[in-house]
Amino acid sequence: MQSISKIHGRYYLAIFVLASATLSYQILITRFFSVMLYYHFAFAAISLAMLGLTRGAMEVYGKPERYTSERVGVEFARHASWFALGSVGAMVGLLCLPLLVSGEAVAIVLALAIIAFVWPFTEGGVCITLLLTRLPYSGGWLYAADLVGAAVGCLGVIFLLLVIDPVSATLWIAALSAGVGWIVIRNSDEVRSLRLSGAIALAMAVAATVHTGLDLTGKSHLGVFWAKGEEQAGTLFERWNTYSRVRVREWAGKAPFGWGLARPSEVRVDQHYIDIDADAGTVITRYDGDVGKLSYLKDDVINAAYLVQPAADVAVVGVGGGRDILSGLVFGAKQIRGIEINPAIFEVLTEKFADFAGHLERQPGVSLVNAEARSYINHSSERYDLVQISLIDTWAATAAGGLTLTENRLYTVEAWDDFYRALKPGGLLSVSRWYDGDKHRGEFYRLIAIAASALQRKGVPAAELRHHVVALNVGNIVTVITRPDAFTDAQWQEARGRLQAQGFKIFLGPDVAFDAVTSTLLSDKADAAFFDSLPENIAPSTDDKPFFFFTSRLGDLTNMYPWGGMNNNVAVSMTGLLIIVALLACGYYIVLPFLGLARRMPLSTLAPPMAYFSAIGMGFMLIEISQMQRLMVFLGHPVYGLSVVLFTILLFSGIGSATVGADTPRPRAIVWRFAVLLITIVAAGLLTPLVTTWTRSQPTDMRILVSVLLLAPPAFCMGMMFPLGLSIWRRQEALLPFFWSTNGVTSMLASVLGMALSIQFGIAKTYALGACFYVVCAIAIAASRRADPIVTLATKPVTGVGLVPQDEAAS
Repeated sequence: MQSISKIHGRYYLAIFVLASATLSYQILITRFFSVMLYYHFAFAAISLAMLGLTRGAMEVYGKPERYTSERVGVEFARHASWFALGSVGAMVGLLCLPLLVSGEAVAIVLALAIIAFVWPFTEGGVCITLLLTRLPYSGGWLYAADLVGAAVGCLGVIFLLLVIDPVSATLWIAALSAGVGWIVIRNSDEVRSLRLSGAIALAMAVAATVHTGLDLTGKSHLGVFWAKGEEQAGTLFERWNTYSRVRVREWAGKAPFGWGLARPSEVRVDQHYIDIDADAGTVITRYDGDVGKLSYLKDDVINAAYLVQPAADVAVVGVGGGRDILSGLVFGAKQIRGIEINPAIFEVLTEKFADFAGHLERQPGVSLVNAEARSYINHSSERYDLVQISLIDTWAATAAGGLTLTENRLYTVEAWDDFYRALKPGGLLSVSRWYDGDKHRGEFYRLIAIAASALQRKGVPAAELRHHVVALNVGNIVTVITRPDAFTDAQWQEARGRLQAQGFKIFLGPDVAFDAVTSTLLSDKADAAFFDSLPENIAPSTDDKPFFFFTSRLGDLTNMYPWGGMNNNVAVSMTGLLIIVALLACGYYIVLPFLGLARRMPLSTLAPPMAYFSAIGMGFMLIEISQMQRLMVFLGHPVYGLSVVLFTILLFSGIGSATVGADTPRPRAIVWRFAVLLITIVAAGLLTPLVTTWTRSQPTDMRILVSVLLLAPPAFCMGMMFPLGLSIWRRQEALLPFFWSTNGVTSMLASVLGMALSIQFGIAKTYALGACFYVVCAIAIAASRRADPIVTLATKPVTGVGLVPQDEAAS
């Protein structure tokens, strides 16, 4: 029986550092893809990482004569060096190429990304597979170091990006990776590998030091030269974090910036433009205290709520460059609370360009807060005459949230219920979105559906809904204004006159109908059959289905929608494309080798471990993704998806892994572990929606504690499952890399399939499916016990995928 002491401590350090490096690098390329391509390309990051790890595992499996236990240290150092070079090389190539992405080129760009970025993850996969499968078995300690390293990586990259730019971060990650390879073989006779690791580590460290210095001193350095097909010129300021890149650039035009101006303005103003991930944007306007120069803001339809009725106390959700704050000043609001989630934008407005913006935070009655709107409003006692949400869309894929964009949490029935509770009697909620009468009505319809559902939750009868909703249009902007208290006829007629005098087109009102769809939505006829009959899915988005921007159905996943900013469903098409890639990878890395092995050994011996390791890959990822999606809404900040949710899951999974010893587990112990696992998973699934609803108004620290308590027990138990499988089937030593690759490629499939299932069926059902896969694990172990316990799978692995391996005598 092997003991923990037979594995040198440097190997625990090695797997810790490599796991931390691979996850940190995955987060960084998520940000690069979102900025330089389009945000939905960032969804491929986790798939690329999993695919690379799978390829690395199959590399070890296919070349047993090369990757022997005696050469673990040497091969680890070599591949860690290649990971360092590959990660930096792929990043530099992406930065320097002027990628022009059209709708027809989506598949080509994805293929190029796969080729470039799968390589470093493949090298990292070789390193981790070597340590997990070629060292003496010592229970779950090595796997625990792997998971804890990943946890530290996801947390560390958050703080790293607060200090330095992502290019410098990539260089430091590369230096650490090569450096730990050097540590592993520093006492080895392999001089060539030792020199290679040392040289690469030193070179990367020097490059990282120089580049960090250039960035911190504001001097020219390697950065994003091209983004979304445009040269990034004229940058005045740039700041990265884990969920966006914020850039301020010069705005050449002097004409006032407007979203939906009813008439052209003769005024000329100085402005700077802020873009988020080189896509979504707003402006900072030079302000000297004279509101008379800003009269053009009255012509913008996003400010129509002020014409419906005066507002003294206003909450602005998404401050951006301060334009809505200025609008409140123009319309005479007495108290204006600006709530901005992005600290980089907050820094732009209150520090870097505060003089240009007129120090809005110092204006009488104005107060700005860096917080997430729902969280802030839920635990605040303040009440408002108007809550204004104007075109909040960043198109920035968060490092942890995937399709759950930062802004998704604002456009759900539960969110509007929160906003309604923050209103004074007679108060208004104003939400502005994009609109195209010919091809883009889905968002408008969904806004009305959300309004109808949220108002009914406030006790408004379906027959009275039309007395609570007003919709106005100018150009490609529509503003939906809702009020929990009905408009009286006199109130509406006065407001209608002011709105028409301003030049706004009235889509909806107590006596104005738009079309048959909106009329049905604002009635008691909007049932499930009605929503199913429509070509688009415009059912109201909820916290369980917070995907406001995606109106495709499951059957539309493979449709390649026309490329363009007005059709967000292209992101759903990307998910469909990734599912196809993942299924092909499963066929190549699982099905073909399995068929080859099945011709040489009994299915009763081979099938159970294959089913087991496939199921834990699917189950772990589905539960992780669904809990991340759900708790990010609850915690109210996208960065918490990394710093709380993912970190907690990985950390406690690592702790759970460490509880699996080197001895062969007894049947009763296996039964108890699975019983506790299933109980904790079911309990967490049932309690999460209830507890998060009860505690959503609690302070942030309390909500973090609640999240940890919900995540830790099932994560602890899920972490036991992989080393438990290794301990059960450890005599099948030659196939352990194959089992590890199976776990990786099914995790890749689950990462994208889970997103598609959440969009179509909801987060809760995706979580339930993940729990079902752990039931499959229990069945696989039960089936394995019925097979001949003497039979082992000590086989010579295939040298080419799908080829029949040669039998070797069992050891």
